[in-house]
Amino acid sequence: MKFDEKDLMILDILQRDANTSNKEISDRVNLSMTPVYERIKKLISMSMLKKKVYLLDRKKLGLNLMVLVSISMEKHSSENALLFMEEIQKIPEVVECFHVTGAFDYQLKVMARDVDHYHEFNFKKLATIKGIRHMESYFVMKEVVNSTELPLFI
Repeated sequence: MKFDEKDLMILDILQRDANTSNKEISDRVNLSMTPVYERIKKLISMSMLKKKVYLLDRKKLGLNLMVLVSISMEKHSSENALLFMEEIQKIPEVVECFHVTGAFDYQLKVMARDVDHYHEFNFKKLATIKGIRHMESYFVMKEVVNSTELPLFI
């Protein structure tokens, strides 16, 4: 997909704040409102703008503990991988899951209220998934970079 400078500027504005009005976008990218509207419509039709969401403050929701969990599987079969991926999607504490290369097979980002909540999650949910050989948990001490914004090269 090819995007010109105006498209990238619009994408950047919208990824920072999806509620930015077309009027404000048109002022910032130096286009009238109709072309901005048409460009946004095109970006939606191309699935570049997938959905509009609000980002919640996890700490105000009482989710004070973020844990990164590295998981190794017993067997590297497609059946084992599909079972794990299916089961992990059912657990609400898991907010991200990546199939990775290296010493581990999966990397999870888990949100919990506190250490007791994480302990319960670990033993009652995560450890019940068949095929897990080894898990290592890393408690996040400080979020240095936490962004939903993708780098756009204008």
